[in-house]
Amino acid sequence: MRRFQKCIKKYAGVLMGSILFVATLTGCGQSEAVSEGQQETVAEESGEVTITFMNGEEELGKATANAGELLVEESYVVYQESGDAEFLGWYETPSFLESSNKDLGVDTFTKDTTLYGCFKSSQIAEDTRIWYLAGTSTKGSLKDNNWADTGVAEELKETFQLKTTGNATNEFAITIDLFEGDQFQIIHDWVWDGQKGFGCFTDVDASCMESGGGLGGTDATANVNVIMDGNYTITLTTDPDNAAMDTLTVVRNGDPIVVAEESAEEAYVVSDTTEIMVKGSWVADWSEVKELTREDGTNEFAITMELAADTEICFMVYDNGEDTGLVLKEENVTEENSLALLADNGNNIQVAEDGNYTFVVNADDMSVVITK
Repeated sequence: MRRFQKCIKKYAGVLMGSILFVATLTGCGQSEAVSEGQQETVAEESGEVTITFMNGEEELGKATANAGELLVEESYVVYQESGDAEFLGWYETPSFLESSNKDLGVDTFTKDTTLYGCFKSSQIAEDTRIWYLAGTSTKGSLKDNNWADTGVAEELKETFQLKTTGNATNEFAITIDLFEGDQFQIIHDWVWDGQKGFGCFTDVDASCMESGGGLGGTDATANVNVIMDGNYTITLTTDPDNAAMDTLTVVRNGDPIVVAEESAEEAYVVSDTTEIMVKGSWVADWSEVKELTREDGTNEFAITMELAADTEICFMVYDNGEDTGLVLKEENVTEENSLALLADNGNNIQVAEDGNYTFVVNADDMSVVITK
C-alpha cells in the first residue's frame, strides 16, 4: 500500500528552514521507495492470469482475474452458449476427463489456463462407421489382431467389433478379455484414421490401464496399456460432427473369462527376404512407410533421415513381403550415446532435437543404434 507522508516546512530562520527542507525531501524520498517495493510485492501476490476458453479446436475467447480469485461470471458466461447445444461443463483436458472438471463458481487459478467446453448437441448425426478394437497381445485374442493386420479374416474381425448398445445415440461397446502387457486403441472401419486412444477416456482406473504414449505427442491417440488382467467392457460414444465429443469409458467386470497362457515366442530367424521398414510422426497419421537399406553380406539395415525435434518413429520387420508383427521401439535402442539423442518417451523412439539421424537395425538381436 502506498503511504503518503505530509512534508511540513517551518520557517524559523533561513538555516533552520534549509535543514528542514532537506530533511523533508529525504523523508518523502524514503516513503516513495517503500511504497514502490510494497506495490511490487502486492503485484506478485495478486498477478493477473488469463483463462482461454475452447470448443474443440475453436477459441471462444478469454477472461482474466487475479491469481487465486474467482473469475467474474459475466466474463465467461457468454462462452457457455453454443446454439442448441447443452453446456455440460469446463475441463482442463480436451477429452473431458472427470478429474479435470472445473466449477468456475468455486475453482480459482494461479497460472494461465486453457479450458475446454463440453457441449452436447440436441441434434447428433447418426454414426454409420464400424468401430473396432485394434491392438496387440502375447497371450490374448489381440495377438491375432496385430494392430488391425489387413490379413485378419473377415470372420475374425467381428471378434473385435464394437456393437451398438441401444442405450444412447452413437454408443458402441465391446466386452473382451485383456491381459497385462496388451496394448490397444479404437479405430473405425479397420483403418487408422481418427483413432481413439488413452486421452479419450473420461474416467479410467489407474490400476488397470495407463497411457502408452501419444503418437506425435497427442494423448488422444496414445496407445492404451493394460496393466491388470481382466474382462473389460469398453464403451465409445461419438459425435460425427464434433470429434472433440468422442469419449471412451472402461469397466473391469472381473477376472478374464478364459485364462490364457503366454505363448512361447520363437526367436526370429533372419532370411534373405527379411526387410526392415520405418514409419513415424513426420506424417500426422503415420501413413508413410520407408524401407531401410540392407548392408551387403550382413543382417544390418540402415536409413538416414532429417527429423524435427520430438518426431516419433518405430521399425517393423517384414519377411517375404509379410508383416511379422515384430516392432522395434525405444527399448531396442542399445548404446548409451544413442540413448542420449532421444527424448524421454519410454515407448516409441523419439528424437530430442532437430537433426540428420542415421538408424542402424541389427536384425540378429533386434537392436537399434542411432548416430547424428
